[in-house]
Parts: sequence; structure tokens; C-alpha cells
Amino acid sequence: MLLRTRPVASGRHFGVHVNRVADDAAAVRGRLIVTAPKRVLKRAVERNAMRRVAREAWRAAGLDRSAVVGLLRVRAAIVPPEVAAGLPARKRLAREELDRLFVAAGATLRKRGMLR
Repeated sequence: MLLRTRPVASGRHFGVHVNRVADDAAAVRGRLIVTAPKRVLKRAVERNAMRRVAREAWRAAGLDRSAVVGLLRVRAAIVPPEVAAGLPARKRLAREELDRLFVAAGATLRKRGMLR
């Protein structure tokens, strides 16, 4: 159902889809689903790191306290400009992009009246 919606925010590496949840479904409030396919992120360490960074950014944006369910699609691998950069550099770049996307998604949802 979430993939049938248009992305609320999208960047070079990620796409964010959001759907409102009924007010009586308090157990599902603020849930984030992250898809990180093997064809994009080959190593399980990278996939798990992106999931952790995404959940952290979701909470920091305050979307975990709202009545929405979000789907984050990892579209492309993050390749830092430095050749020798490892996982910490990828996580830092991912966090910067995710912070921008979740702020933009929150602003769009407020404009649509889905958030307070």
C-alpha cells in the first residue's frame, strides 16, 4: 500500500513514502519500515547500519510520535568522495541526507494536515 503512494520526499540515495494511520491504532504510531535490498547494499553490515541510522534520524525528526507509517527505500549505494572512506563516512553521509528528507517529509505532512 505504501509503495502505491508518491514519495513525500526523495533524494539521491533514499525515497520516503508516508501514509496516515487511523487515530485508534495507537500501537502502530510512528513506525518506520526500511527496505535495503542486497542489489544496492551488498554487505549485511552496510544494510544493518543504514537501518540503524534511518531509525535514529526518524526519531530525531520527531516522526515516531505521530500517527504515520513511513517507508524508507534505499535506492542507491552511498559512495563517499574519498576512496579510502569506510562505513563511518557512509553513515555520516546517510544521516545528513536522511535528516534533510525527514524534515522535508514532516513539512509536507504538516502542509497536508497529517501532522500537528
